[in-house]
Amino acid sequence: MGTMGMDDGMDKAGARLFLVYLLGLVALMGGLALAKGGLYVDRHEGDTLHLIEIVLRMAEGQWPHLDFVTPLGVLCFIPIVAFIWMGFGIGTAILLAQITVALMLVPMVWWLGRSRLTRGMAYGVGALVMVLALAMIHGEASASLSLSMHYNRWAWAFAFVAILIAVLEPKQGANQLVDGIILGVAFSFFMFGKITYGVAFAPGVALALVLRGQWRVIAVTLVVVALFAAALTVMAGPALWPAYLGDLALVASTDIRPRAGVDLGTLLTAPQYVLGNAVLVLSVVVLRRGIDPRLGLVLMLLGPGMIYVTYQNYGNDPKWLALLAVMILGVSRAPQIIALAVVSCTLIAPSFFNMATSPARHFVAKEGTYSALFAGTPYADAHGDFYTKAERVNRILMRKPMLFESEELAYMNALAGHLPPAEFQGEILPSCGQQLGLIGVSRAMARDLDQAGMSAGKSVFVADTFGNLWMFGDLEPTRGAAPWYYGRLTGYDNADYLLIPTCPTTPHAYRSILEDVQARGEVLKEVRRTELYILFARP
Repeated sequence: MGTMGMDDGMDKAGARLFLVYLLGLVALMGGLALAKGGLYVDRHEGDTLHLIEIVLRMAEGQWPHLDFVTPLGVLCFIPIVAFIWMGFGIGTAILLAQITVALMLVPMVWWLGRSRLTRGMAYGVGALVMVLALAMIHGEASASLSLSMHYNRWAWAFAFVAILIAVLEPKQGANQLVDGIILGVAFSFFMFGKITYGVAFAPGVALALVLRGQWRVIAVTLVVVALFAAALTVMAGPALWPAYLGDLALVASTDIRPRAGVDLGTLLTAPQYVLGNAVLVLSVVVLRRGIDPRLGLVLMLLGPGMIYVTYQNYGNDPKWLALLAVMILGVSRAPQIIALAVVSCTLIAPSFFNMATSPARHFVAKEGTYSALFAGTPYADAHGDFYTKAERVNRILMRKPMLFESEELAYMNALAGHLPPAEFQGEILPSCGQQLGLIGVSRAMARDLDQAGMSAGKSVFVADTFGNLWMFGDLEPTRGAAPWYYGRLTGYDNADYLLIPTCPTTPHAYRSILEDVQARGEVLKEVRRTELYILFARP
């Protein structure tokens, strides 16, 4: 693709200053996050427990796909696990992992800026990528703290660098080997981390490289990805790959969680998304009509991929708008291009501002309003540096439909479309869903099982999306069970107990599990009943 007429590239002194700038961003954002002395989050407790369970199981020697079900690849978690192995608590390990990923990205961004961008553009892109790597919120405009879905931010950071290297012609210092290594690292993270990004972006990136005749870049990229695959095969064994594909197939075939946010029609046409989508279409039209027809063609492939990733990610945050602005400004400063870039940046600015300021928000968080996640549990000493909002831990709120029993009002039940109450072994169970207090309930269940003398050396399968009670007491993790329920009773045969929560966090997952258990024809013996759960021993 073309380059801008005005060449404002970097000399050696400018390149050194750019490197100092990138390292300064890492020091500032990463330092602010670490300076708190722990990790404080105030949202997404379910996702938080999901992340911690995977990290702790991997730290104890388990492998994703081989020992538990997950569609997320090993590279999403290895940076965190490595710091657990070094002896850090889970909170500090997550923050250090973010800094490590940012430092990996520094030479990649430096090369992108040095070879392809003007000084101003390089500094802007450097800030965007470092913010994606080091933020303490996934995006959107809600000013809160959460390390949930960290892998989506990391994947976007790699995508920004990889796509810009693929589509923009180098203005100085062209080197296909370096380009290929950077693309290889990025696509390795996609393929063995968050595969959605690899599937979405590979066609557009491949077309961009072919149109520019970058065959050596393609070859080096494939070699680097193959080397990552070979290294993982040596560490985990060849069985990793069929297990990984099996997990991906399971998640793709289930209807338990078909998407993470709004449906595709809403994402394309709703008021909050339609202007951004229109900017994408107009960018293709403007580029194809003479400014840069080849980039316009590439955008026709990249555009659907960017929208698909947004559709798959919680929050449906169109971070690609910032990438689009950089791409089109990288080839032209025509008035219509500038106008489209300004609109793109304006639309996504709240999200990036939220991410950029999140480390500072973390630094000034009021410690007194948080409590240690693992307080009073076996992990309290090793991982006492992870804190969650106390009121969200201890306030147990449930949601239940209003069901009418009188003849006069019973017709309203049918009008509301309420499902009949769930049943298990002939007992009608309460109809409700837990809205708040997931950590508090999990901790209370685990403590109750410990005090009843029923947990030591035993494992439990929970009829809900999450089954991580073992992290809060003496239970063992259930071999083969999924940290997040995606459908099917994976790991159920290895469990000693089935636990049915009184109020599940996800009623449709709860119903699905109970139906599947009863379809097996087992008769389970009830061994304990409390206000929070019913426990059955498996035969």
